[in-house]
Amino acid sequence: MTKTRLFILVFLVVPLLAILVRPAVAFDEINKSFFGDVTLGGYDAVSYFTESKAVKGDKAHAAKWKGATWLFSSDANRKRFLESPLRYAPQYGGYCSNQMSLGNLSDTDPEVWRVIDNKLYLFGHEAGRVRWANETGQRIVDADLHWRRYLAR
Repeated sequence: MTKTRLFILVFLVVPLLAILVRPAVAFDEINKSFFGDVTLGGYDAVSYFTESKAVKGDKAHAAKWKGATWLFSSDANRKRFLESPLRYAPQYGGYCSNQMSLGNLSDTDPEVWRVIDNKLYLFGHEAGRVRWANETGQRIVDADLHWRRYLAR
């Protein structure tokens, strides 16, 4: 084998094959991002509904659900969540709602959010939240469709 062919094989073909046959990236139904197994960046999912604001949770009031640790600001909020987690858990597993409407998984800023029809939607930045304010219905339809596709994988 010539040096040129060896170069092509080693530096072009092998990396391309590695990309094509790599295993699929694991998908977590609940976004834990950079926080270990803690979701929502440690914010209390219930407080968005009960206090209309993002409130940091406390490890003293932690609960496990769907493979993630959820922190709450009080034991009462922890109990509320455990009694009805689907009522309080953010849509799309806590991934950015705006990006989900585009078919992408993206992290969120727990302080950028909206409650729409008693459902919590999180966003990665203010621009995404504003986009949703202008196109709410269509964004939800699109995000719901993409989310179902992620869950079906």
